[in-house]
This record gives sequence, structure tokens and C-alpha cells, in this order.
Amino acid sequence: MMRIFSSNQVNRPAPQRGFSLIEILIAIVIFAVGMLALVQLQGGLSRSSADGAARTVAANLAEAVFETGRSFGRLTTDPGGNVLAYADIKNAQKSVVRGGAVFIVDTTVTDYYYTGSTFSTTNSQGSSVSDFKLVTVDVTWNANQKFQVAAGTEMDLGSGALSMSNMISSVTSAGTAKATVAGGDNLYNPDVDYTPGTRPDVISIALGNNKFKESTVPLPDIYRVDELVETTFDVVTYSQHENGATFLRREEFRAVSCACSLQASSGSIESGLRPTVWNGVDYTEGDGVAKTSGVTDVNHNQQSIYCDICCRDHHDGGNGGNVAGDPGRSEYDPFKSSSEYFSTGTFSGDHKHYARNNAGVLELADSNGEAYEESCRLVRKDGFFRVAQDLRMEAVNNFTEGYLETDAGVSVYSGYVTGAISGYESDVGATNEYETSPPVLIEASAMSPPIVFPASNPAVPAIMPDPYTAATSQQMQSRGVYIDYLSDEVRTIVNCMDLGGTGEACGGPDATNALEVIPFFDVQLTWLARWQEEPTDQPISVSNEPIENANAHNRGLAAMTLGFGLPRIFTTIHPGNLSLTGTDPIDQLYLSRVKSRNSYILAMDPSSPVPTGNINITGTITSSVGGVKAADVTIYPTGAICDRTLTGFECVLEIESQNPRLKVSNYQKANKYLVACSPDMDINGSENGANNWTRFNLPEEDTFGVSIVIKENSC
Repeated sequence: MMRIFSSNQVNRPAPQRGFSLIEILIAIVIFAVGMLALVQLQGGLSRSSADGAARTVAANLAEAVFETGRSFGRLTTDPGGNVLAYADIKNAQKSVVRGGAVFIVDTTVTDYYYTGSTFSTTNSQGSSVSDFKLVTVDVTWNANQKFQVAAGTEMDLGSGALSMSNMISSVTSAGTAKATVAGGDNLYNPDVDYTPGTRPDVISIALGNNKFKESTVPLPDIYRVDELVETTFDVVTYSQHENGATFLRREEFRAVSCACSLQASSGSIESGLRPTVWNGVDYTEGDGVAKTSGVTDVNHNQQSIYCDICCRDHHDGGNGGNVAGDPGRSEYDPFKSSSEYFSTGTFSGDHKHYARNNAGVLELADSNGEAYEESCRLVRKDGFFRVAQDLRMEAVNNFTEGYLETDAGVSVYSGYVTGAISGYESDVGATNEYETSPPVLIEASAMSPPIVFPASNPAVPAIMPDPYTAATSQQMQSRGVYIDYLSDEVRTIVNCMDLGGTGEACGGPDATNALEVIPFFDVQLTWLARWQEEPTDQPISVSNEPIENANAHNRGLAAMTLGFGLPRIFTTIHPGNLSLTGTDPIDQLYLSRVKSRNSYILAMDPSSPVPTGNINITGTITSSVGGVKAADVTIYPTGAICDRTLTGFECVLEIESQNPRLKVSNYQKANKYLVACSPDMDINGSENGANNWTRFNLPEEDTFGVSIVIKENSC
């Protein structure tokens, strides 16, 4: 059957449907929820941004407190109130508005003083100014404050707090933070008033352009339990002007003697630092390397706190870092000969160290864990003391009492020092063998024209009694001139300046005189040098007491005894680190390196001295007890005239003396029983305890090489 459709049925479109009201409501809800989340996200981002901005503002406010403090222009409060002073850095609180928000800036300041071994908040030394201030800044912002996010928009700022701390030193240096001059991009160091030291102990050496350099008096600390020494002094450079003096820079030095034990290198783990070296601008810390090191000897627990790094670092060689062919970067004494280093074995590349055996004789320490004696020079770098290259004294000079208290005397001596330093630097620049054949600092008498210091030769002696004051004694003075190792960097800068360049143009400091770049300093050595007179020069006796804390001992006091004559008194001192510790020799070349300087005094006493014969006795005094210094042993003769030498003694017998004797004393150590022994002389009496002493019978014929050894328990 055929089915027939009408045309209306074939062309009818499909029915259409729209969105129901429910669907529209659901869509609106979903869109609203999404938009709400987006708004919350935007708000969170804005709030986080505001909080970050607030913390940035808080950090900037804290830094502003630190930088403002560092820009002090004087130490004490300015009476006129125009210049910020170090003393004005105190506790404070203030409110600061930034972006519509209120920030509370709370500053807490704590003063710290150096006590000689550590820093303390107690001013035990009676210092007029603290060494540094610890400044803590707390910045807070509170809830319900408005923070301006953008122009015309504000939002709530949540509460927050930030705390920062920093140190502000009372003495600025070239490395101190600099402040920006208002209205410009130039930088400057704030001026700090400086009071030069007092003559004759502190002498200002003129550098030119109204700039001067001086060294404070070395003050030793004696660790009596183990007889070890730490000495401290500063080298200050300042400028002089019509209103006074302005501080420019300071180097802080320490010299220590220590008892250590060897530690072999692991081969890969960093075990110490290379030496801190002067680069023409500042002292630069050495790289950490794997090398031979040391630790403080556990048998000596009363050493300086700096012995830890002295024992650890004062070793050469090692793997790591760039030496760049400059010995000064890897060696603590670049002037040592090759024989003074280990060439093979466990300690290859390190200089040799020594300890004393039971006979008081130095023996090589060449086994892991073996004890040895050490002496180091340290310099403060970025707030910490680091082991610097060894001291190198190039000249020593003696002076009569009063000479360096006059303008004329200071001018002559200052002229000698700077002239000799300039000549030395010129000689260094002319040689390619600086380390193997270093130049010699010219002596005053060889200058052109010659410089003659009073009592420096028999033709211009000091006179006693003094023709003007009738004094029968006078305090002699001794000073040493030191020059640090001139690295390749320093020589490059100085040579450039010698050709007319300025310090900055030559890669150095802001200086116009090469003397400001050369690392030299002049040090008062009166209380550290060994003073002596020849026993036959009886009319004059010079004091030479064992070193005591704060220079409480007496050295260099020349006094009349009896008779006429022109005796020679002289100083002897080691040119290295031992020159500032006054301790016993630590290597076998000690005596070959000591420097000496003569002085002459015409004694005019009408009385006759005790006649002496031709019998002479010389000997050595050593110690086999760790930490006990033979340098401090004193002698008292009977029937002889004796003098304590650098490492021993010498005597001349009086005519017709009966039973000439020599008493030695001043050797002790806590909880130890010590005795003085001699294989060459018989003991005539002794006492042990708090005041140890031993008396020996002196030989009654010429005898040279007599030995006295301090031992423990028995001979």
C-alpha cells in the first residue's frame, strides 16, 4: 500500500527549546563565585605586595639608622650641635610615615670594650670611648593602618615587625662604609679627630702633604703559667691641619708566641689559610687551602687565644687558590732560603719548625703530632685577627734620653726613616731578585749627608754625670724600622707612582706619595730589645729586666757605677716576630739574623772601679721545659762582673777574687719542680719553690761555651 504525505507534514521544522530560569540562575551563581574568588585573589596579591613593600620600607629605615651612625664626624659630642659624633649614637625611638603608614623605629645601642683578650660591655680599662657599638634596630607597623598601594587607593595593612643588627666602630678605616654626599654622587669618609701619641715613645713620621704615620707602644701580656707572650700595637696614619689632626686609617697588630703540635695535611680538606698580605690598599686575607697545619699543644693551656690560628695557619704551601707566581701569597717569610723548607715527605713545601729536647737544644719537628714552638704576627681584617706575613725589621737605632722629645730630633729621625724607605723601595724596583737578594736599608751614617744620632759613635758620646743636670743615669731609647713584604701588586703601584702617577690612577689608594703605599712602620723597642754592656766596661751598667705585663719592667736605663771610661752599651734584637715577643729562639738561624746597635757613654767618676783580670767565661742559658723562657733567667755574680747576653751570659773575673760564683734565678712554672743544671760548673747552692735559684762556681780560667739548662725535676 502506498502511503501518501501531505506537503505540510514534510516541511514542518523541528521544535525549538530556550534556557530555563533555573539554568540561568545556576550560571549566575557560578559566575559570581568565580568573580568573588578572583576578587579575593586580587586582594591577597595586593595585600602581599603591600606587606612586601612595608618590609622593604622597614629595612630601608633600619639601614638608614646604620649609615647615619657611620657618618659621624667626631668622637665626642659637638658643643655646637652641628656635627654628628660617635658619642651621639644612643638608644632612640621615633615614628616615620611612609605611604600613609606609621612605622615605629626603635634603636638599641650597646657599647663594647676590648679587654685585651675579648670584648665586653664592661669598661674595665677605663676607656673614654668604646671600641664599637652594637646597634639593633626594631621596626614595627601596626594593624588597621592604611597603606597607599597606588595613587588614590588605600588598603588595610596588617601588623608586622623587622629587626636588624650591625656594628659601628669608633675608628674608621679605608674599608669603613662610606656615605653619599647630599645632592651628588660623590662619596666621602667622615672626618674623625685624632690625637697623636706622646714623644718619645710615639714618633710621627712625616709622609708629605701634611700626612703622618705613627705606631703605638707595644704592650706585652705575659701568660705567667706558661711564660708565653702576646704583644699588641697599632699603626695609625693621620693628617695634620691648623685645627688639629684627622684620622685616616689604622692597622691593628698582634704578635704571639705559642706552643703547638704538627698536623699533617689530609690532601683535600682545607686546613688553614694562606698569609694575609698587604696589596697596596689594604691587608687581604689569604685563601683557604689544604696544607700542613697545627693545633695548640694540650700541655700548655694558658696560651693566648690567638695561638689557635697561629698554630693552624703559620705553615706554607698547600693546594687551592691562585698563587700567581708571587711567593708572598703562599709563604709567611718569602726571604727564607730553600734549606729552611721541607723539600720532600709529609710536610713538603712547609718551612721547618723546631722544639727543644731535654738538653734545651732545638731539634727539628718532623713527625705528625710532634710539638714545636711558634711565633706569629696577626693583623685585624674585617673585625677578625688573621695571621699575616712575618715581621721584617730592617734597621734598629738607639737614642739618648730627651733626643726624641725635641722637634729637631724628631725631624732628623723622621727624615732618616722616610729617606731610607724611599731608597729601599727604589732598590727593590731595580731588581728582579727581590726575594733571594733583598736590598739593605741604608744606615743613618751612610746617608748623604750623613746623619749622626747622639751617642751613636765614640766621637759624640753621651756624658755622665750630665754636665747640665748632674744626672748619673739616663733612659736610653731604641726604635726599629719595619717593612712588610712588597708584593707584585705593591711594587706595580709604587713603580707607577714613581713615574708620576697618582695612587688611584695606578690602581692603589687615594694618595699622591708612594710612602702612603709602602707598608712600613717605626716601632718603639726599648722595652723589648736586649740591652747589655761589655763586662769590662764597668763605669756604666744598663738595665735589662725580664719582660713584664704592660712594660712594667725596666730596660735601657744606663747608670754610672765607678770610674772613668768610654764604655759601649748595645741592643740586640731579632728582626722577625720574636722582636715583639722577646721569647727564646725558635729556629737554628736565630743568632745569624739578630740586629745590633751600639751606643757610647763617657763616664767621669773620679773613684776607681774594681780591677778585673783577663779571665773570661761565656756561656748559654736554655730551657728544656716547654713554655719556660730562658730569656727571662736573671744572673747575679760574686767575685766577677757579668752581663746577660741575648741567649746566655759573659763574665770577667775580678782580680784576686775568691771563689767566683754565678747565681741564676727567675725560672718557674706552676705545679712544676724546676732546677738549673750545668755540665760545666759545680753547684754551690740552690733553692726550689716560689723563688727558684741556683748558684754555680765559675771556672777560674778562660772558659767558653759553658751551658746552663733549666730542667724539670732533676739534672
